[in-house]
Amino acid sequence: MQTTARRQIRYEQFVTPKKRRWPMMLMLVAVLLAAAGAGTWLYMAQTHEVHSPPPALSKAGGPVAGETYQWSHVAVGGGGFITGLSFDPGGKTFVARTDVYGAYIWSPKADRWVQLVSADAMPQNDRVQAGLAAGVYEVVVAPSRPDRIYMAIKGKVYRTDDRAAHWVLAGGSNPFPLTWDANSAYRHDGPFLAVSPQNPDLVLLGTPGDGLWRSANAGQSWQRVATVPPSVDSNPAPGAQAPGTLIWFEAGAGGKPTGRILAMSSGHGMYVSDNGGISFTTLPSVGAQPMALSRGAFDNHGTFYGVDDMSKSVWSYANGHWHDLVKEAGLPVAPWAVVASNPRADQVVIFDQGGVGYQTVDGGRNWTHVSHTGAAGQGDPPWLHLSDTAYFATGDIRFDPVVPNRLWVAAGTGVFYADLAPGASVAGWTSQTRGIEELVANDIVQPPGQSPIFGGWDFGMHVKDDLTAFSTTFAPNERGLMSVPQMDWSPADPNFVVTNASDARMGCCWEDGNAVMAGYSMDGGRHWKKFTTLPTPPGQKDSDPWRMSFGTIAVSSGNIDNIVWEPAFNRMPFYTTDRGKSWKPVVLEGQVGDNTGSFAQMWYQRKTLTSDKADPGVFYLYHSGEAPNLALMGLWQSRDGGANWRRVYGGEIAPSGNMAAKLRSVPGHAGHLFFTSAFLNAGDTGLRRSTDGGTTWNVVAHVDHVDDIAFGKAAPGKTYPTIFISGRVFGVYGVWRSLDNAVSWQQLAEFPLGSLDQVTAVAADPDVFGRVYLGYTGSGWIWGEPAPCRQSDLTRGRSCFTVK
Repeated sequence: MQTTARRQIRYEQFVTPKKRRWPMMLMLVAVLLAAAGAGTWLYMAQTHEVHSPPPALSKAGGPVAGETYQWSHVAVGGGGFITGLSFDPGGKTFVARTDVYGAYIWSPKADRWVQLVSADAMPQNDRVQAGLAAGVYEVVVAPSRPDRIYMAIKGKVYRTDDRAAHWVLAGGSNPFPLTWDANSAYRHDGPFLAVSPQNPDLVLLGTPGDGLWRSANAGQSWQRVATVPPSVDSNPAPGAQAPGTLIWFEAGAGGKPTGRILAMSSGHGMYVSDNGGISFTTLPSVGAQPMALSRGAFDNHGTFYGVDDMSKSVWSYANGHWHDLVKEAGLPVAPWAVVASNPRADQVVIFDQGGVGYQTVDGGRNWTHVSHTGAAGQGDPPWLHLSDTAYFATGDIRFDPVVPNRLWVAAGTGVFYADLAPGASVAGWTSQTRGIEELVANDIVQPPGQSPIFGGWDFGMHVKDDLTAFSTTFAPNERGLMSVPQMDWSPADPNFVVTNASDARMGCCWEDGNAVMAGYSMDGGRHWKKFTTLPTPPGQKDSDPWRMSFGTIAVSSGNIDNIVWEPAFNRMPFYTTDRGKSWKPVVLEGQVGDNTGSFAQMWYQRKTLTSDKADPGVFYLYHSGEAPNLALMGLWQSRDGGANWRRVYGGEIAPSGNMAAKLRSVPGHAGHLFFTSAFLNAGDTGLRRSTDGGTTWNVVAHVDHVDDIAFGKAAPGKTYPTIFISGRVFGVYGVWRSLDNAVSWQQLAEFPLGSLDQVTAVAADPDVFGRVYLGYTGSGWIWGEPAPCRQSDLTRGRSCFTVK
């Protein structure tokens, strides 16, 4: 998830308080200082018992007649943010929304979460490359019709009447697309969609910039509710910098509907409707009142409770009066984020963004503190034991409508539950996250003879000896948050892997000295050592922990000590010939100013620096000509490890190559390169290739809109690696392979696992014929390979495709 969407987080919030052990602490400090002096800052992931690549699913070892591909999730598990939850009163349907791709429904039969947004279920118009690559703004179950779900995604509202087997979109009179951002700073707020508890056809939608909308015919048509103004923009930046209108159907004593509807417009306050949402008036109140809320809930007596993380307040409303519970009940000032009411007891619970909780059992007059623990549930990803920290990232909470006192939370690493009886003082959060794969994938590498490594935002690298077993840990260590933009390996030593791992929470959490954990591994990614030094690009300060961070990185094919790193923010690239003990600047002829690089934003899925995988000491760097260095546009080559560079190709290799472009070197073939802009909306999206070190480029016939390129084990009798792409061949999207050096192509999947997400990375197994990996913007990683499969079962996370 992008850092621009984060609220402020402090490092100490991710550390569980420990008892003081000063002698041990002093000893540890002494050891670390001594290690620092020796340049040995070693930090490790847990050691695996098995250190071998995953075995092949097929014994054929090459293409066969009637070949089929099996596709499955790479079992990492979890991720986030999970930003919202919804039940029906009978507990039949339970759904959760995410901020980066899709939403999930709990399947009791499969005992796992299942993705709601799939190619098989969505309308035909959405069955296109990256067709619904976005988080879900809101998803809600119709209370009186639990098979009906409404879902707001990518500017549109969809409806299903069969628990997501099929989705429909409103007819031609709809106002879509409307504007919202499921990954904004307000993504934890809600509900932005609300359905009448008595009439499943009556639904209201609150948007940030387009205001409140109403449908009385199950979303077939929509009318703007003009009596509720859009939320006030809180920031002069472009776009709607505000939450959408929040909507609640009022529940009176005993939870019975009153027929009224409340709507909170941020900056304007609360409105009420007595006519089914056709029109609204200002909610009558006496004295001070909230002008914005993040979440709200009704207790069993009909009192409304609301929390707001921005103003750090808690409010209650009853009998025409608002009460500021921070002032009146002594609650602490905190970024209160969520609130829930127990349907079986006089219990209201609130938590702040970091999981600090309070509860009341007497109507809000008195509140007691609720602490928390965290644990991985049975059958869940073991690495979620990291949830047992002082900071438990919290997005939404709901009491279970069936299981007494069970409280569910949408969290930063998945979905958790705790059994919290009235008056209990500890919420023991246990994960129930299996089936959710929501990490943001950045990169995949698999050196020959090694296990594949998957790198993404927030939760590091996952070395997978077993692709079907959930990760037990992640590298470079189990720090609270650590992102891995890229990794690279060297043919000189396939055990050697390098990374530019950096913490995406820029401006916070550097106190442990690990804001940037760029470094290397000598054992295929299982143990890591930081670079001894980091250079300071021109215009930056030595004291800035992020002065050299993110970007794109490569290691020489002939010398593991020789590394080139181009950081983000267009800062100057550097190279090292002693494995990071010292660095020298990369100088391109004609460069001006401090910022001479070509990697503008830290979150770009951009891989435009590579070593030649067959020619030691040769590196290639594609420069997009960002201002003020327009004159540097083109492909640059170094033949001496980064010391000297010459431009071998001037201008754009392909249009719109300044964001997500991929430059890939073919292992075993010196000077062979492939390039894609990986930008779907460019006028020319053709795949390019060069066989002379980038001096000349040719368009690969009939291949375009390519997300990425990878090279795997050659087919029997072939000398050129198998080429894999995610893209279009003859205008048809899918995952494709070529066994004959890009002359012809075979389709391996249309939408593997039904995903309509955006592919960000492709890699292939150098040892197992046909195995290919895909990384996605918001749904982790999947892999496919030849296997004797027969049918797909998306509820079990598996699909089968006959090669065409």
